[in-house]
Amino acid sequence: MAFLALLGISAFGVVSFVVGLRLVLLSRRTGLLPERLIGVSLFFAGGLGTGLLVAAGFAGEAGWLVATASVLMINLGVAALGVFTWRVFRPTLFGATLVAACIALLFLSMIVDRFAGEYLGASRSDFSIASDHAGRLLLYGWATWESFRQYALARRRVRIGVTEPLVANRFLLWGIGTSSALGIWLHAFWSELARRPDQTESYLVITALGTACALAIWLAFFPPQAYRMLFSRAALSAP
Repeated sequence: MAFLALLGISAFGVVSFVVGLRLVLLSRRTGLLPERLIGVSLFFAGGLGTGLLVAAGFAGEAGWLVATASVLMINLGVAALGVFTWRVFRPTLFGATLVAACIALLFLSMIVDRFAGEYLGASRSDFSIASDHAGRLLLYGWATWESFRQYALARRRVRIGVTEPLVANRFLLWGIGTSSALGIWLHAFWSELARRPDQTESYLVITALGTACALAIWLAFFPPQAYRMLFSRAALSAP
């Protein structure tokens, strides 16, 4: 079971890395910021962050350093997601303030935890665990809310013929992707609070929800022709 979980989480890391890299390269051609931010988020959090998380378990004495690099990559990816949500869905002072607060919380928690663990030998308290996850849960929860809200609005526009069905579906897919990632972080939060040292179950959760996240985003930005045709037929059959 542990081997299958490790294989699964490695596959998710590779998929996230590839999808993220493709989105970054796409943004270089189109010049569009949303693709770049999503690509950076997947590339760092799902690709590099997950890869380093797995590698930390095999790094021996360097495990602490590799784990720290993993947390850094994940936080950079989460920060990119927060900026994307702010710029695309809620370009307001409130949105900017929320993103800045969550990013500050992420990196402050990382610095304090790493310093306390390395130099003071202290274990993480429940408060430290909660504050560490607060930024991630807030940003992914916010992204999920905005995505499904925009999907509901887009469906109304589809009914009156001012939005393409495929465009509306992209909001749904993005909501599926962010809610899958939110599920990963909720499970990680619960596992840390419960002080569960065995990571096998966490790897399986990351594999299942992470694969759903990566595939949803792949379909949103790189849909195959057969998938596009489904929505072309839906548009033709709409009243």
